[in-house]
Amino acid sequence: MIGVVISSKLEWKTLLEIYNIDDSHLEKYPYGEFYRTIFKNKDVVFFRSGARKVNAAASVQYMIDRFSLEKIITIGTCAAVNDSYNYLDVIIPEKVVDYDSIIRDMTIEIEEDAFIDVPKVNISLDYYDGILGTSDKALVSWKDLTYLASNGIDASDMESSAVIKVAITNNIDYVIIRGISDRPMKNSDGLDEQIDVYEENTPLVMKKLIEDYLPEVI
Repeated sequence: MIGVVISSKLEWKTLLEIYNIDDSHLEKYPYGEFYRTIFKNKDVVFFRSGARKVNAAASVQYMIDRFSLEKIITIGTCAAVNDSYNYLDVIIPEKVVDYDSIIRDMTIEIEEDAFIDVPKVNISLDYYDGILGTSDKALVSWKDLTYLASNGIDASDMESSAVIKVAITNNIDYVIIRGISDRPMKNSDGLDEQIDVYEENTPLVMKKLIEDYLPEVI
């Protein structure tokens, strides 16, 4: 069976709307809810992990133990760091780094061994293969953005590094696909504007990932 993990409530809501899934088809588990189906002749379980690394790691391990998953696919949104990335662009990263582990006041440069190499995905659609950073804190401050940019990080989310570590520990395949939903704003009203942009773009990102990208990696 293949597991598809989705983190936020808004991302999950879009999935349910696209597939026309009502509550009667959902099953509960300690970290949220899941939906089992046949997708491209394969057994697939879609599940919501909740946001941030602890929830992501715990939910993925739970699903691996329950369903003996052979592959984990993470789809969802992320915030852009790289100026060349536009809203709705897709990143399937070549490297992921957990930058919460860095004491930034003491370490300006993230050491090379902190980055996790991600296996290449064979896919026909356009995407960026840059570096994705993961942090429990949403990327909303301009200071954090400049720190990530100085270390060559192209986008940021709150779950991917945790999902990868659990997949590697269990020796199963994994795929990370993220779409750009927002980016930090430098102006004084930037946070409110960023939240509005996130809420507007998230359904569009998820529709693109679910309908176009997911079928190619299942």
